[in-house]
Amino acid sequence: MIDTTILISQAFFQQSQAEQREKGSSPAKSEQVYQYVKNQIMHNQLKPGQKILEDEIASILQTSRTPVREALRKLSNEGLVTIYPKRHTEVTYFTPEMASSLGVIRMSQDILSGHLAIYYGSDAEFARLRNLADICERYHQSNDLYGRISADRDFHLYVTSIGKNYLLMKYQEEVYSRLHLLQLQVAFHDSSEPTKRQSHHQNIIEALMNRDDAAYVQTVVNRCQEMYGLDSKVVDLFMK
Repeated sequence: MIDTTILISQAFFQQSQAEQREKGSSPAKSEQVYQYVKNQIMHNQLKPGQKILEDEIASILQTSRTPVREALRKLSNEGLVTIYPKRHTEVTYFTPEMASSLGVIRMSQDILSGHLAIYYGSDAEFARLRNLADICERYHQSNDLYGRISADRDFHLYVTSIGKNYLLMKYQEEVYSRLHLLQLQVAFHDSSEPTKRQSHHQNIIEALMNRDDAAYVQTVVNRCQEMYGLDSKVVDLFMK
């Protein structure tokens, strides 16, 4: 029996297909499946730890299992799904160890992003961060989980973009894609998370506006240590 969520998902896919036909585009089947499954994951319709049924997806998207498997391999490379060979595939569920590893990478890249932003950035660019922080807060006030997490991602990626390093931006996009999924997982266990994020945004903006590298690093380190339970000795490496 197909539940309401599946029916909504199928309607979403059919609408997307119609829009693509109007634009005269026809992406490969595996890319269509990839976009569909990723959208389901990012909107929390496929939840961390939930099994992904290849036959069901193939039926919804009217395709064979081959494009589905290709799409799942791509999502696995991005860390959004976990494939257990000859068993099943599921949306990635982050263990504390996995979250800690991701947190260390986020911390290091966020710090580098801030250093570059302070070097290259203008007051006008830093001021725009206030608008992005306000957008994040509005999504929180409207109880839009997807919107809030996406707005938080936009805030941090904009800091990176100010630094004008395209390769760092690419790596940040990959990390924040994983963080999106992790934040969905965490959101149901920590109701204070949005408030902490709001304070974190304001501290970052203030440090950037003041061109204060030390304050920026301290803000990022404190936040990441709190969020991911990072070992204090690892944290100390970034404070030297």
